[in-house]
Amino acid sequence: MSRSRGDAVIGGGSPPTSPGCLPGLCSNIWFWRCTTGILAVVAVLILCIHLAVNSSSGKGSSGSPPLEPCPADWLYHKRKCYYFSEKEKDWDSSQSFCSSHNSSLTVIENQQELKFIMKITKQDPWIGLHKTGEEFHWVNGTPLDTNLLAVKGSGECAYIESAGVSSSGCSLTRGWVCKKTS
Repeated sequence: MSRSRGDAVIGGGSPPTSPGCLPGLCSNIWFWRCTTGILAVVAVLILCIHLAVNSSSGKGSSGSPPLEPCPADWLYHKRKCYYFSEKEKDWDSSQSFCSSHNSSLTVIENQQELKFIMKITKQDPWIGLHKTGEEFHWVNGTPLDTNLLAVKGSGECAYIESAGVSSSGCSLTRGWVCKKTS
């Protein structure tokens, strides 16, 4: 019995091959197509998991900070976000503004930060230092370390000026500097 190419194989034997196919290869074409499809799905899932892990940790794949670590109009510096106001308010209103933006008036942590703020600011802005009794305390409750900085003046609330830190009456209006962790 002779078979033509289009005849079905009945009772065993090998299936017909397509023109241009090597024997045995084309019979497995569906296997290879399925394998390729599964590998593609697995690759997409791995990519999605990688992106989800990196976005939930807040870091890019290189461990660098997010592209926009601070809100608009805030300045990023050494893993902190700073807001330098252009308006003027009294000390309490300035602290209220900062609080409403999940931050506080700036607590100066070291000489480098003091120099940074003095370099950036164009006015004499309020910072988060005020008198409690006879002593200056930061808004976070920490007492002032006089080895870090000295406050000139006899006022109750502190601000930064070109020569360092001074104090004045808290009801005077000035610009202010808010700070928060990025």
